[in-house]
Amino acid sequence: MRERRESSATGPKLSRGATWVPPRKRLLARLDRNSPITVIRAPRGFGKVDLVVSWLDSARSEFRAVLWIPAPAEPITSEAFWQSVIERLRSAGIVAEDSGPSSDGMPAAGKVRESLARSGAPVLLVLARVDLVHDGRIEDEILHLLDRCHNVNVVATACDRSLFGDPVTMEPTHELILARDLLYTREDAAELFDHAEIALKHGELDYIRERVGSLPALMRIAVVVVKNLPDVPERRELLAHRLDSTIARYVQSTVLEHPSIDGYRDFVISVATARVITVDVARRLTGVGDAAQRLQVLETAGIVNHCETTIEDAWEFAPAVRDCLLAAQEQAGIDRVEKLTLLAEHGVQRGDIASGLAYAVEAENWDLALDLINDHWVGLVDCHFGQLRSTLRRLPSDRLDAYPAIKAGRDLFVLLGAQPTIPADALPNQPAALEQLGTTEKARDALSVGCVQTMMLRLGGEHERAAALARRLTHLVRGALDTRPDDIAGQLPVMRLQWGITYELAGAFSESAVELRLAHRGALAQGVGFVARNAAGNSAMNWAVIGEPRRAEEWLELEDAHPDPDGWLEPMVKVGGLVARALVAIDRLDVATADRWLDELGEASERAELWPFITLAHCHHALATGQAYTGMAVLQRAITSHAAILRPDSLIATVMVALEIELRLALGEGNRALSMLGERSLDEPVLIIAAARTHLLTGNPSTALALCRKCDWFSYPFTRNQLEALLIETAAHRALSEHAAAARAWAQAAAIADRTGLLGTLATVPRALLVELDGAAQTRSTAVAAFLASDAREIFPAAVHHVELTERERAVLAELAKGLSTLEIARTLFVSTNTVKSQLRTLYRKIDAHSRDEALEIAYRTGLID
Repeated sequence: MRERRESSATGPKLSRGATWVPPRKRLLARLDRNSPITVIRAPRGFGKVDLVVSWLDSARSEFRAVLWIPAPAEPITSEAFWQSVIERLRSAGIVAEDSGPSSDGMPAAGKVRESLARSGAPVLLVLARVDLVHDGRIEDEILHLLDRCHNVNVVATACDRSLFGDPVTMEPTHELILARDLLYTREDAAELFDHAEIALKHGELDYIRERVGSLPALMRIAVVVVKNLPDVPERRELLAHRLDSTIARYVQSTVLEHPSIDGYRDFVISVATARVITVDVARRLTGVGDAAQRLQVLETAGIVNHCETTIEDAWEFAPAVRDCLLAAQEQAGIDRVEKLTLLAEHGVQRGDIASGLAYAVEAENWDLALDLINDHWVGLVDCHFGQLRSTLRRLPSDRLDAYPAIKAGRDLFVLLGAQPTIPADALPNQPAALEQLGTTEKARDALSVGCVQTMMLRLGGEHERAAALARRLTHLVRGALDTRPDDIAGQLPVMRLQWGITYELAGAFSESAVELRLAHRGALAQGVGFVARNAAGNSAMNWAVIGEPRRAEEWLELEDAHPDPDGWLEPMVKVGGLVARALVAIDRLDVATADRWLDELGEASERAELWPFITLAHCHHALATGQAYTGMAVLQRAITSHAAILRPDSLIATVMVALEIELRLALGEGNRALSMLGERSLDEPVLIIAAARTHLLTGNPSTALALCRKCDWFSYPFTRNQLEALLIETAAHRALSEHAAAARAWAQAAAIADRTGLLGTLATVPRALLVELDGAAQTRSTAVAAFLASDAREIFPAAVHHVELTERERAVLAELAKGLSTLEIARTLFVSTNTVKSQLRTLYRKIDAHSRDEALEIAYRTGLID
């Protein structure tokens, strides 16, 4: 094993405050790559030196020699810097005193380069604050050193961008660790407190990270604060007070008293008003002409950090540092509200409405904030939904009377994630009155309020009531479009999208298709990408659920024309499209693709509005892949997590029952399926089809036929259910030896399968039946041929076992389930023990049981008893 010179001999130890800090494995892994050069660039307080020392002390480095070049006490030239390096190399014994005959007159950089090249020994140079070498040649000299000496690696720390400032121009083999990389993630913070053996109370970790801005120096200070925190009722208030006091002392000592800002103190405090400081913003806030030079000085001193993600040069303070500087503005005689309002107006002038709104809220300039929301709410919903929601929650209630639409929006967003209160109906009932209201100046506010009420009803599970209200709003829209189109045009695409979702949750898919198509068209015209994508995805889902995969694919192509939304909106916007993609893949017998889309979709969360469709997709997949038990578990979890809003008489509840019946049939639980049917009225085609299938598989083809004939396919144009009904009819006619009727039903079923490509639905009947029917048909089906050529499995068994018990046998079984003995059952039923024994023998024979325990297990499993 190679000898390794300890870093303690050539560099600093870990700072006293960091000796108990656990190694940050995420960052150490980047240093472990042993890149030719690793540059760590961040302001003061980000733990650059501590990171390097912890890496060296963790014995992860394989270098035989480590030479630490400390930060210059003041800016120096390149020659002076390299001269100090060669002297340290010699004193550490890494290179010989005699550097060779040609070294006389050679620049110091050349001496270092040639000495290390001759040595050939692996060396790690740690160059602290190399940006303090004020010489334009230093970067090229470092790179020349690395080109000449492959035995040398460099780790350099810096505060400003004078060296290796552009990540794009760095070699792919070089490593750049920036300020944002050094901030503590939640996992880093949890490991920090665990390492210090501190058990935090609920919510304290996130509070601390937010308060200190995840700044490494302040995170370490927070550990000390919490370690000495007593466990008292007012612990959170005490934590806040001590943290704020500690942060204030840190800012005073490391920022306001830093020697580099002599004469700049008021400038520093003023520019802290801005979250992102450009030269233009700094000039507006301070009035100084040399703002660019001052900001560069602050960057070099490590007080501000250069933003890597902005187009123009911009800087920022760590959030906790900025908060302290804002607090110091009053003492410095700076009107904080005036400065924040100035920035808000500047943001609006530049077209950055989100920035303007953020500063208006921070200034508590509620009039400006309300005006911005009122005038730009569609754009804010599109790209800054999280900020809008947060702002609405902060608005004072007494300022909202003049903004009814904003008040309605605030009421909705405050209720998101909670059980909403169903709103009182405030709109006229008659279409004529609604159209008349649409012609007045109150139309926009009335429409906004009505749309929010619709969404609140929907969130409460009142989908039918929400759909009824949405239908009334269309009359209001008609009146407004005829007379005042400009008043509502901006908000109409978003509203139509919401109405389309409302209709699909209520099962009104035709109306949903109309509204979603109009929402998509309007959003394209206005350039509101998230609305257009959401409308396209939900349209695709509608067609996929109905059983028109080719139409669904057309809408999925339109969805693909829009990029994925970022942040909070992403999961909400993508759900419809993901459900559609999964269902289409299942219909195409492409199980692998369906797996991929369902993995991305996940199971329905408690807050997922489209949870019925997510659950539907998972259950269809479970049926198609022979995993009915898995499907049952997904179904039960979804129903349980949404029990508070699942109305027993709703269409969604009916769909959930139908799904459970089909899963039970796939598991062979005929009695359980029949018992569930006894609890529901058969009004909806989706449940009628499930009932017909149950009777067909349990040996009652005549009942199955009668149920299929109840469906009115003209008023209920569900292609998938119609195909399922025709397949059930075909199988029932065959079971009754009605071959001509079976052929007619089969011809219709084959035509639908060929037109739509619904291959997956063919798996609901036995393969042998499909072979027989297609072979006897005058025209062969392309869909059936594709299905038979696949390895798709049959979803249901050819027949499902069920047991018909007499009334007396059911009574005996019920008493048996209570744990009664034969004698006790006889006394309860007022019969002899011999009669009970005889009925038990008959019962055991019917359900194929051999003991009391086995009989009860089978009875529970098959639904003979609950």
